Formats: sequence, structure tokens, C-alpha cells
Amino acid sequence: MISAIFIFLSGILIWEIELIICASVIMGISFFFDALDGTLARLGNPTVFGGILDIFSDRTVELFIIITLISTDPLNLMWPGIFSLGAIILCLSMFLLIGGVIKEEDLDEVKKVIYYRHGLMERSETFLFLLLTTILIPFRFLLLWIFAGLVFLTALLRIRDAYILLNS
Repeated sequence: MISAIFIFLSGILIWEIELIICASVIMGISFFFDALDGTLARLGNPTVFGGILDIFSDRTVELFIIITLISTDPLNLMWPGIFSLGAIILCLSMFLLIGGVIKEEDLDEVKKVIYYRHGLMERSETFLFLLLTTILIPFRFLLLWIFAGLVFLTALLRIRDAYILLNS
């Protein structure tokens, strides 16, 4: 979330490039530790609460970064930003609905708090888009639209997967 603060400040202070560099570095460190903590948890005894906290933290960071990106140029980034946030809600809804119908014994098999099939836009792809959108200031409008489209497509693919899973 410190990255989001730096992104926000880049839109209102004169040190735009320096603040974007700081935001990008902190974002990279954050995503590295996010990947590391999940891997380490699965090596030991992961808890359901830990999994819930991980999902909550991931989405919180993504939402804060997108909102602060929008704040840097609200007139131009409002609509692609709103569609990006809406696509995240749809995708997360599909993720949770599908995960909710899987039996608890399946959770032990994958050692995750909720079962899910990998989709088009997962954590690493989201990180890449958020990082590129942060760094490539002139292309934020286009990148947010592409991001929204890919996340929405991921939600549609999850619906397809649910149909296949539940009819097999």
C-alpha cells in the first residue's frame, strides 16, 4: 500500500519520476514477499485464516493501486479504472463461487484456503499489468482497458470451467 501512496503523490508533486520509481521498487518487493509467503506457508501448516488474510491483502493492494492510478488523471482514467475494478469484482465472485462448491477434502490436496483453477489473469499477470501501468504513464489509459478486458475474460473462463466441472 506504500506503493499506492507514492503513485498518488506522483500525481500531485513535482518529483513524478522519482516517486514512480520508488512505487515500482516497493511494488516489486511487495509482490516478491507475497509469492514467498504463500510458498512458505504451504511447506508448513497453512491455516485457513492465513489463506483468507492473503486473499484479502492481495485484493486490497490491487484496489488501492488502481484507485491511486485513477487519481493521477481522473478525467481520462476514470472509465477504464472503473471497468478494471468492476472486472476484478466479477472475477473474484466467480473465483469464490466456484471455490465454494468444491468439497473440503479437495482443499487438502492443493493446500490452499479455497480451490481454484488457474485462469488467464492470476497474481503474477496482475502484478505485471499494475507495474507496467504504474511505469508507462502515457499508456495508462490503454493498459487499464486491456487489464479490464483480460480480467473480465478470466471471469468468463471461470464460468466455463464451472460449467465443465459441475457437468462432469
